[in-house]
Amino acid sequence: MSELAARLRSIRNRLASLEALARDDQAAAAHRLAAELTRELNQALEAAAGPEGHADARGAGEPQAPRDPIEKCPRCTLRSFTFQDGTIRERAAEPGRYEAQYLCMSCGHEAWRRL
Repeated sequence: MSELAARLRSIRNRLASLEALARDDQAAAAHRLAAELTRELNQALEAAAGPEGHADARGAGEPQAPRDPIEKCPRCTLRSFTFQDGTIRERAAEPGRYEAQYLCMSCGHEAWRRL
């Protein structure tokens, strides 16, 4: 943990240098430093995540709820087709893929949709 803290302190100090370079209109040096910092941050994040960080979130564990829980209803075409919490299940025909139940708050249409 102390190694990670030292790396993050170093990155913080270099970010301060980047801020100073940006103020001094030294764009080329600022771009180089930004690229180095991005690479170091990515390496630190990978190191912190460990071997589990490389697994696909959908493939392992709980599936994610949809980003936008309201869609256009295929029956009445109003934007009231709402994701129902607690209805996510694995698709029978496609193991490893998930679907969830949606309910239209306008016309009452219910259907299962892929996530």
